[in-house]
Amino acid sequence: MPKTTSFEQYLKRYLYLVTFILLVICILLAISWDLDWFASASLILPIFAVSTFALIKCYRLITDVLERFGLQLDGLANDENNSWHLAKYQSGRIAGLKSDFNKLSSKIAKNKRHYMQTEEFVFEFARMLDLPIVILDPHGLIYFTNKAFISTLVTPNVEGLSYADLGLIYNDGSWQIKKESRFNRRYIASSQTFWRTGRNYELITLFSIEQQLRANEQDIWQRLIRVLNHEVRNSLTPIYSMSQSLQAMKQQGQITTQPDLAQDMLQVIEKRAQHLLDFVSSYSSFSKLPTPNKQLINTEQVNLRLQAIYPELVIHSPQPVNFTVDLGQLEQALINLIKNAFEAGGNSPPILNWQQKDNKVIIELLDNGTGIANPENLFVPFYSTKAQGAGIGLVISRELIRNQGGKLQLLTNPHAQGTLAVITLPIYKTN
Repeated sequence: MPKTTSFEQYLKRYLYLVTFILLVICILLAISWDLDWFASASLILPIFAVSTFALIKCYRLITDVLERFGLQLDGLANDENNSWHLAKYQSGRIAGLKSDFNKLSSKIAKNKRHYMQTEEFVFEFARMLDLPIVILDPHGLIYFTNKAFISTLVTPNVEGLSYADLGLIYNDGSWQIKKESRFNRRYIASSQTFWRTGRNYELITLFSIEQQLRANEQDIWQRLIRVLNHEVRNSLTPIYSMSQSLQAMKQQGQITTQPDLAQDMLQVIEKRAQHLLDFVSSYSSFSKLPTPNKQLINTEQVNLRLQAIYPELVIHSPQPVNFTVDLGQLEQALINLIKNAFEAGGNSPPILNWQQKDNKVIIELLDNGTGIANPENLFVPFYSTKAQGAGIGLVISRELIRNQGGKLQLLTNPHAQGTLAVITLPIYKTN
């Protein structure tokens, strides 16, 4: 390893060299003038002392300037730009450094303001995004979250939590989410490391797997329903029209009025065709859900409308809650679920409970009927356990709730026989 030499060592070497040269000159003068030892010492010692003093003073002056220059740089690094440590030098090159430092300080301050404005804009933009974002500090603790991220958690309090507390793990250069985590849905994580104030921060973005699966599932069913609607309608419409025409002709005397098999068959054709047209119309509504018109409503508004339709329904609403939804779509979903609850055959009417939990509205509908017969097929279109069921009510109800940004769950009654329907809706804050 090569030997390193400091600036001070170089400076001392040159000062030693100057001192040595002066000493040699003094000795040569004493010899050339043929002075005795006392006269030589009287000549050499004052010159040597004064020269040594001057050189030492020069060394200290240079090192003092360097130290003050270092202090000035430290102040610049720490945003302390109000003091000038070389103020006693009012002219010359050192005085010119002050102007250079002021220019450098202004440029650094300008760049810092630009960086802070950019960072503030990025953080504000992240707050407004509907995409869950969390930033971890160098110690793995939560430094920043947006509202979309808070809404993904079972409990919204994240103060003092680390990534491990959330259920995040870093494995093979990527972030993953454990099965047992604080998130209320399934997500995949994407991350980006960035540098801030000399330290590494981790920005993690969550993407919902369920949302993509739901979108794909809904798209598939909508395509199927469009085909079903087109083909069945094209076949049934002329059959229904012809059967009505035949019966009209018979009533007008163009066909014998005696009861015969043809008339019975025509009536059967008409009824079945009408039934199938109604059947297809009910499924068509699933693929044509309109965009929700969300407005601020009150739980009492919903209760009054439901009580008018189902007077026997028992409603528990401790206190009114204001939240933002499409009232018509929410009401339709609740009517479908309440209708199912009454048809479940319990010995007491269903119970509708309202409650507010954090930033969400929870609606629970409880019946004591026969319970869930086949939970795997609850939200499968065209599947129904009822003799006259179309198998579309629960699917439409779930889509109506999802349209509001909410979630519908059907669970077995944990306390007795029956079914528990749970609707979770977000409360959108309004000014």
